[in-house]
Amino acid sequence: MYLLAIHGSPRKNGNTDILLDSFLKGIKKEAISFEKIRLSKLNYKPCIGCGECEITGECVLEDDFKELYPKILKADFLLIATPVFFYNHTSYVQAFYERFQAFWARKYILKLPHPFNKTPKGILLCLGATKGKKLFESVVRSFKYVLDTVYGVYIGGLFIRGIDKKGEILDHPEYLKLAEDIASKLSIFSEEEIIKSPEKLGLNKSTSP
Repeated sequence: MYLLAIHGSPRKNGNTDILLDSFLKGIKKEAISFEKIRLSKLNYKPCIGCGECEITGECVLEDDFKELYPKILKADFLLIATPVFFYNHTSYVQAFYERFQAFWARKYILKLPHPFNKTPKGILLCLGATKGKKLFESVVRSFKYVLDTVYGVYIGGLFIRGIDKKGEILDHPEYLKLAEDIASKLSIFSEEEIIKSPEKLGLNKSTSP
C-alpha cells in the first residue's frame, strides 16, 4: 500500500512537521510505502474555475500539481497535516483541495470510476494554538468532501489543542508517541478493519473533535 503525506504548513521544522515525521516514523515500510510532500515548496495555483475539467476530466493548469494528480490516484492513504489558521486549514491546503475539482468533474460530470478501483483512506493531523470546542470542525468537514471526489473515506485524525510556539510539540512527547503508534497500527491492520474500526488505531472520527 502507498500513503501520500501532505505537509500543509508554511513553516519548516515546526510543530506540524515534527508531528508528521513522528507519524511517518511509525510506519512499517514493508507494509506501507510513503511519500511526504511539502506544499510550500511547490509552485501551484488554486482552481481558476474555467470549467475545462468538466469536458476533459483533466486540469488545464500547467504547474507542479501535474505531478500530484497521479500520486493522489495511486494513494491508499491520503494524510493531511496542517496547523489551524483562523479555525481552518492553511491556504496551501485550500489551494491543494481546490485542484480536486478535476476529480469531482470526473466522478460527477463524466461519471468515471476510480482508475485503480481504490478507496483512499483519509487521515488528518491537526494542531491549533487555541482550545475552542469547534477548532477542528471546518478542517474535518472540508477534508470529507475532498475525499469523496476520489471515492475515498475519512477514517479520522489526531487533533491537538494548545500548541503555538515553534517546536512546542517537543514538550509533549506523549503526542509524538501517539502519532507514531497510530502509524504502526495502520501498518498491521487490514483495510477492512481500518475502515470498519478506525478507533482501534487511536484515531478520532468525530465531526467536531
